[in-house]
Amino acid sequence: MTSRNAFLDALACSRRSSELDHVDDLFGFLIGSWDIDAMLHGADGQVRRTHGEVHASWVLEGRAIQDLFIFPRPADRTSGGAGPGDRYATTIRTYDRERAAWRVLFINPAAVATNAELIARRDGKAIAMEGHLADRTPIRWRYDDVTEKSFHYSAHRLSGDGRTWQMYLEILGRRVG
Repeated sequence: MTSRNAFLDALACSRRSSELDHVDDLFGFLIGSWDIDAMLHGADGQVRRTHGEVHASWVLEGRAIQDLFIFPRPADRTSGGAGPGDRYATTIRTYDRERAAWRVLFINPAAVATNAELIARRDGKAIAMEGHLADRTPIRWRYDDVTEKSFHYSAHRLSGDGRTWQMYLEILGRRVG
């Protein structure tokens, strides 16, 4: 077995840990692969559309959920590296017993300013997340209209005036397979 295979085998898990049986499984719906349509909303009102993919799995003995969040798709990229607004990132979600909520850590090495830390809780049928970007800008992320085959995701940040929330990312996901 190669060290790469050993790493992947040790990381991924087929199910959540029994330690989390009592926990509201907010993000279990993500497990699997998704095609996504992403709309990046600029401060100038321009919207850039792109296609991508999300792959998610239970990890760390089923105590966390991790995804790969990619857009545009690697085959669709016009250059070798990431362009402005592109994502080749990961999100790690772990349950915080003290807060009775999920911690969400988003890491995008190609654009560190988009890194984020949030706390997630159920909001009716939706999932509401609040936190901040790497530069401490307050953010709100949300999953709405979640089904087994689709979801709607939106991300807002507090504007420079500190009074209005501006959408900067919207994603429509469709399950693969």
